[in-house]
Amino acid sequence: MFTGGRILHGDLPYVQIWDRKPLGLFLLYAFFHLFGPWRFWAYQIGALLSVWGTALLLMRMASTIASRTGAFVAALLYINWLNLAGGEGGQSPVFYNLLVIAAMALVLFRVVLVTPSDRTLRNTGCQAMLLIGLALQIKYTAVFEGMFLGIFLLCCNARVKNNGGVMVLNGFLWCMLALLPTVVIGVVYYAGGYGHDWWFANIESIFLRGSRTAATLRQNKIRLLLLAAPLVVVAMAGCGYRLKHGIFFKKTEVPALRFLSLWALSACIGVAVFGGWYKHYALPLFPPLILLCAPLWDIPKGRIGFVVLLLIAVFFGQKDIHKHMQQDGDMRVLNQMIGYMSKPLGCTFVYQGPVILYDVLPWCGLTTHPFPGHFNEYAERQATGIDPQKELQHVLAASPEYVVTEEPAWSEENLAVRSLLYKILQSRYHEYYKRKQSEKDEFLVVYKLNDGNP
Repeated sequence: MFTGGRILHGDLPYVQIWDRKPLGLFLLYAFFHLFGPWRFWAYQIGALLSVWGTALLLMRMASTIASRTGAFVAALLYINWLNLAGGEGGQSPVFYNLLVIAAMALVLFRVVLVTPSDRTLRNTGCQAMLLIGLALQIKYTAVFEGMFLGIFLLCCNARVKNNGGVMVLNGFLWCMLALLPTVVIGVVYYAGGYGHDWWFANIESIFLRGSRTAATLRQNKIRLLLLAAPLVVVAMAGCGYRLKHGIFFKKTEVPALRFLSLWALSACIGVAVFGGWYKHYALPLFPPLILLCAPLWDIPKGRIGFVVLLLIAVFFGQKDIHKHMQQDGDMRVLNQMIGYMSKPLGCTFVYQGPVILYDVLPWCGLTTHPFPGHFNEYAERQATGIDPQKELQHVLAASPEYVVTEEPAWSEENLAVRSLLYKILQSRYHEYYKRKQSEKDEFLVVYKLNDGNP
């Protein structure tokens, strides 16, 4: 949201405002920012519409392998399972899941379930891969699902018309369309003299990130496993039972199951490669896995298990939302902080805490790297193009009125940077605002510049 707003003020992502997210995501939030004071409602409504659209497509696709009721319950499960992985906050996969499932739906209904003509196959592939290209500009992790879809389309091409020249032409066309949005953006940056900035932020910096500690990686993998395992078990139980006993309502169910299973596998590979960082990285798994859960509704006693799974999702999802509101705060807490940090108004530096403060308070442009992780995370120390200690000294030399941090240090923090920060805070700042964030004595703290201290 913050970067989207800065775009409207003329700042160029990766140059004046650095982050490694694709430009498409920033442009999406720039659109939401056009709603001014209603921008937070706008992005939540946008996320809601994306979830609604994804659920509708999921229900339509699930009806090819299950009854309509089973497909409907699967759509309900998707909506509620999102909350277990932080999806209620409008995370980027909430938006790109819609684009990916739309691409998969095109291929399912126009290629998998029928025998397409050469023209239908080519056109469907073009439309689907362009949707994948747009999804890549929301989150690059969609690349694995895009690779699967491209390979699947080529296999269908070989089956429909075994002509090597046509296959090469179609494959090239589909690949170019998937890359088109990213290539266009890259070319524009290079034409403007900022090609290196774009390449470093979008590609190079990804591979420069260090690894998190073994304990954190293990904990994150356990969280991802707990989110995915119930869906995998239910999917295997429902689909396995139907396949074992030959229970099919439509002759197209087997090819549909095969396609959806391969999609689920590609999504799992993507999460396995990138998924050790944050819980919301599991969100792309949910559409294909929940689609495969739908057949459970149509087997003896399967409905009981499905209803139990849905109730678990509702209960723990709402519990997580309540926990996030307690920990991260709500609009009441934000307005309270704005009130404190407006007496007087001044520059703010968020070392660790809610970046939304930059969006609702005066932005002074103290650094091109405003996001807290660029300073405080040890794994990012060589991946952002700055020396975090030198950049911190540069920021604090400008004497921002307020410095926001969290206490105590978190497990992946760059302690050398934190030590430097607190050395300066102790000499020039005083504690001004403090809010308990959890039962573990974790606090959000605002420090204010001492009077008369430049």
